[in-house]
Amino acid sequence: MHHRETRMTIPTERPKLPYEHPDIKIYQKLFKENIIRRLIRKSAYQCNDNHIIKAFQDENQPLSVLCELLVRYTTEAFVHYQTWGYSHAYYPGSPGQQTVRTDALEGVSRVLPLLASWLVHSQKATLNGLNLASIDLSEIIKNAFLHGTDPAHKGYWGRLENYDQKICESADLALTLWLSREWVWDKLDNSEQQRIIEWFEQVNHCDIVDNNWHLFPLTVQFVIRALTGRDTIAMWRYERVKQFYVGDGWFRDGAKGNFDYYNAWGFYYSLYWLNQICPHFDDEFIRSSLNQFNHHYRYFMTPQGIPFFGRSACYRLAVSAPLLAGVDLGGDAVSVGEAKNALESTLRYFIGHGALKAGAPTQGLFSYDARLVDNYSGPASSFWSLRAVIIALYCGNRIQLWDSPCSPLPVESSDFHFEIPSIAVTVIGVKETQEVTVIFREDYLKQQSPLTRRLEKQLCSQKVIETLLGQSKRPKNNLLRKGVTSYSSKMTHYF
Repeated sequence: MHHRETRMTIPTERPKLPYEHPDIKIYQKLFKENIIRRLIRKSAYQCNDNHIIKAFQDENQPLSVLCELLVRYTTEAFVHYQTWGYSHAYYPGSPGQQTVRTDALEGVSRVLPLLASWLVHSQKATLNGLNLASIDLSEIIKNAFLHGTDPAHKGYWGRLENYDQKICESADLALTLWLSREWVWDKLDNSEQQRIIEWFEQVNHCDIVDNNWHLFPLTVQFVIRALTGRDTIAMWRYERVKQFYVGDGWFRDGAKGNFDYYNAWGFYYSLYWLNQICPHFDDEFIRSSLNQFNHHYRYFMTPQGIPFFGRSACYRLAVSAPLLAGVDLGGDAVSVGEAKNALESTLRYFIGHGALKAGAPTQGLFSYDARLVDNYSGPASSFWSLRAVIIALYCGNRIQLWDSPCSPLPVESSDFHFEIPSIAVTVIGVKETQEVTVIFREDYLKQQSPLTRRLEKQLCSQKVIETLLGQSKRPKNNLLRKGVTSYSSKMTHYF
């Protein structure tokens, strides 16, 4: 009999976030930015959608070709949507919480790491779009940083406030700068470098929510030190993240948070990059906890879906990220062939069923679904879905990802039934039906009914206000918090 680890993490009071309780000044800002967006936004770029779906449905296309097509598809559309010298990109879709201009920053911050990882993978500064037009990736990245950090430029990313979504985005921007350093950073003059670092150093003085967000300023600070030698790293933030660790490789997302897929595309994604930016940083903990995580997590992968639970369903394409990171960090829990199968299967399954549209991953699991879009998510938020591909492009050559044959996923080989004690779940796999079910053995809610457990639809009135204001007005639909305890890879909850 396993006993759960009982170490208590002391919670902090959740702050009152300005955009969750807007005053008249915030409403004016939201409305003004929404008008600007309506004036300058471009039409939906859908000309390559059928091509990309067919490619991912074609069993003869190797993974390397699919990843290249995905980068070309994304980059061509990004060039279409970008504005103000690549500093922002207004994608079509439902808005997030913190102004549509912040949504447009996400359209850059969450796409540029893909472009930078392609530079590392291909060792070439240019790439052809699917329309065969030559695109200079290093020039795009350089322009984005020079304009985004220039207070005199229309595309200035602005000052960072407490609890600002831009703090989150600064981590992906910093990662981009580090990945592309040979092509971009090393070619900037001193004053340009200084201006960029000064914009990033704003994270040192901002309050943030006490959960996985600690990893964002840390990523920025690690990159600043790697590029300049200036050490502003707040190690207390890293120690706080480790306090959320409960064993078996799992983190709770904040002292009162849930256990969900943020372990995959949040915690371990960021920890992997900290370990890359600063080689051997906390090697023992990061490698061993990731390996423990993958030891159980690999069983979640199926050829047709994942037992999805928790928030941010639109990041679903990134579920294989920790498996790839584990292979690169030398873990023995998962082989390169199995990690490759997990990446390829999830990409083919979701994209083959409509998860890409108009140049971006959709706001949903397959096609657009307002019920599954959290209020903090905007049109380009779902580019976090590309995090597994970013790791694959970054380390794929050295782990022999592209040439290794796929190995079967666990559910393709046999039935299984086991516990993950630290998070109190049972995992069941049935080879015959290729189905994996994760069952939580504890209820989040004591008082619930069939109606409280359902996915709520966005009301027409909410949609009207959302469209006028440019701020999300959607129901909260994290099924974990509604008392749903059983999740199947067939994902029937979400249809």
